[in-house]
Amino acid sequence: MSFRTCLLSAAVTALLCVAVFGVKVRYEGYKVYRVTPLTEEHVAILKTLQEERLSFWHGPSDKINQPSDIMFAPHQLHFLEGVQAAGLTVQEYISDIQTLMNDEKVSTLQNGEISWDSYYRLADIHAWLEAQAASHSDIANTFVIGKSTEGRDLLALNISKSGGGTKPVIFLDANIHAREWITSAVATYIVNELLNSEDSEIQSWTEDFDWIVLPVLNPDGLEYSHETDRMWRKTRSVSNTSTCRGVDGNRNYDYFWFTGGSSSNPCSETHAGVTAFSEPETKSHSDFINTIAHRMPFYVSLHSYGQWILIPFGHNNDRIPQYNTFLRIGQAAAEAHAKRNGTVFTPGNVVDLLYVASGETFDWVKGVHNTNLTYIYELRDKGRYGFLLPPAQIVDTAEEFKDGLQVIINELRNGIPSVDP
Repeated sequence: MSFRTCLLSAAVTALLCVAVFGVKVRYEGYKVYRVTPLTEEHVAILKTLQEERLSFWHGPSDKINQPSDIMFAPHQLHFLEGVQAAGLTVQEYISDIQTLMNDEKVSTLQNGEISWDSYYRLADIHAWLEAQAASHSDIANTFVIGKSTEGRDLLALNISKSGGGTKPVIFLDANIHAREWITSAVATYIVNELLNSEDSEIQSWTEDFDWIVLPVLNPDGLEYSHETDRMWRKTRSVSNTSTCRGVDGNRNYDYFWFTGGSSSNPCSETHAGVTAFSEPETKSHSDFINTIAHRMPFYVSLHSYGQWILIPFGHNNDRIPQYNTFLRIGQAAAEAHAKRNGTVFTPGNVVDLLYVASGETFDWVKGVHNTNLTYIYELRDKGRYGFLLPPAQIVDTAEEFKDGLQVIINELRNGIPSVDP
């Protein structure tokens, strides 16, 4: 029996059926292991694991010694034994996923307020945004940039002290991947700082720039991750060829779309879609950015996890003309992150640090609009909790990101060169 054949397990099929037909997915006994390839043959084994629908929380990359984090169901652990027998390095990172899920705190708004010691569902995030806009109506307003597959709003908040929307605009989005709850929590925290902070430096951020924040780019997926499957990643669009649903929004943008690091298989977590911008969420997002790109010097998309400050491009490791500038700013931001809690962020090209990933949001923003500065921020942690970061870490995660934003904003004020000096 080949390594590929032995991976076709009943456990994988069962998990897919649960996800398709809407029963609440439970993860008792599911574990996450960090698996490191030591040879080219090991790299090929990891590719096979991915093709057979094992859930990769990170990876696989094309590089020796680049680890992947893989979730194994209880009935898949004998596959893990095969990986160990093949000589790959294996380390257990999460002993029981359901235990971490049980410890997650999800709250509803209290007196209309978010507390940032808990995670919130879409309706509460949107209600809070609306309330903030109403209480700061002289400088803030909400607006809908589009609708999701299931008809939910893509609700953004605009903050503009100029009144006419004439200043340079900073665009921040989050939760394009449904299971990355920490990202929308950090996005709302930044909104709160922009509107309510008494720190004069933070106040100057809105004096010098307009801000547009889209806390949830994948509203259907976020709701599904609360209601049915906490580990859901994709959108919730329906396939014409499969019972599997959804597209990876961060592989669906029309810049070197489907040229590597994505899949045509609707059941894959990196399904690129049948065409670029096949998803109403990504199409609406890109259509809106087209209207503001001429005055948008900075675009940042929040993800988790890994503590990386990622530089375009993801479809290959060719260096953009400003690569050294992006890297220098990323290094300065990483130093600012570390000063607060010792949290280490690493800046660099997507392919160098992780893997090939074509059709990403910030690749499209940089490649099509040549925006001055674009990053994907992979927030906490390094894998001990992964996508299940405890809500007790929300504030520290957000404060670290805010420290890095201060560095970036100072650079924007000084001007970003179009090519490296």
